[in-house]
Amino acid sequence: MPSIRGVLNDIETALEEDQGLAAMLGALGGLAGAFLAERYGPEPEPDTFAITIAQARSSLLSALALVFTGLSIVLALTALTTGNMASKFSPRLLRMRLRSSGNKWVLGVFAATVGFIMASQVLLRDQAGDEIAPPLVMAISVLLLIVTGVMIVWYINGTLQSLRVDRAIQWIGWRVERAAKRHERRLRSDEIVDAIELERPPDAIDLIAPADGYMVSIDTGRLEQFATAAMAHVVLTVGTGRPVVTGERIGWLSAPTTIPDRDLDKISDCLTIAGARDPESDVGYTIDVLVDIGLMALSPAVNDPRTGAECTEMLTVLCTKLARRDIGVRTRTGGDGAPSVVVIEDTVGDFLDAAGRQLLLYGADDRAVTVALLRLGREGERAARSDRDRRLAKAFADDVEAVRSRVPVTDGRSW
Repeated sequence: MPSIRGVLNDIETALEEDQGLAAMLGALGGLAGAFLAERYGPEPEPDTFAITIAQARSSLLSALALVFTGLSIVLALTALTTGNMASKFSPRLLRMRLRSSGNKWVLGVFAATVGFIMASQVLLRDQAGDEIAPPLVMAISVLLLIVTGVMIVWYINGTLQSLRVDRAIQWIGWRVERAAKRHERRLRSDEIVDAIELERPPDAIDLIAPADGYMVSIDTGRLEQFATAAMAHVVLTVGTGRPVVTGERIGWLSAPTTIPDRDLDKISDCLTIAGARDPESDVGYTIDVLVDIGLMALSPAVNDPRTGAECTEMLTVLCTKLARRDIGVRTRTGGDGAPSVVVIEDTVGDFLDAAGRQLLLYGADDRAVTVALLRLGREGERAARSDRDRRLAKAFADDVEAVRSRVPVTDGRSW
């Protein structure tokens, strides 16, 4: 049975990723606005407002035609951009773009304008053509038409700019930093440790994944309450962003007394497992999108090593910044001073090693890429806060050096 946290996360994800919801809310707002403006708006004054009902109907039809023309342009451009972004950059980048609030605002404004104009047409249908049109209805219609035009220009410019490689890389870098900040805020009560020695007791109880999917979040606060009440120690070896399958061992629990199965279910309620990773707070996911662009550029079909080097340079900047943030193994300390809850999370060294080795696999034959990868390893070693991250970065840099030594230099210059 899915946990309450999992159900709430599924609802939140649907609200964030469902584009149709914004259009539906916009249309309902437009319909309600037209009814309220016609019913409670001020009475028309012939001396200051001399638009008849017949003229208003004609103007509203013309405005509706303009809105649908703009919508057709936006849809055509969106279809073109979607294909290019998925094939040139990454399908996961496309998912992140579609989740952005800008798309929802555009759809909402379009739907609100269409709903308001169509509802106004219906409300004015029964009135005589030579009567004066409601001024508030016409004013709101003009305002919505202007806002829609501005949104079209803004959306077209933003969509075209998103196809630029440099803009895409910069945008992902910003999203990585934002995900790291949200990750920190969510875990601000946890203590981040550089290293921890764990020894599983022989009588420890295995913790089992209750569902299939990805670990989206772990409520260490509730786990600490459970551990304190049961005088237990909880260790999760699968951190956020990791895939799990039902029945997989994801950690262990040790306690001085036997813990009933119903109490073990409380641990499952502290875990949020969803069908997809959360790009808003999953640092590893956003880094993977940056690596996707680099790998796509280094593939034989694209053969754009310069973009691969730019992705590596951005990865270097991000790893040095992330090294100053609280990312790594999370703990909660019990009353005896020992960690009562431990969650093994990926560190900056893990991100650097996984991303760098993928880029090295496909970019080993290009000088610009290997130079950028070597700098990634050296800067990661310099900025590392823990010995483990420093060892990972150094081992990666040494492997890049070994690969470079096997690549022939064709321009006669030393590397």
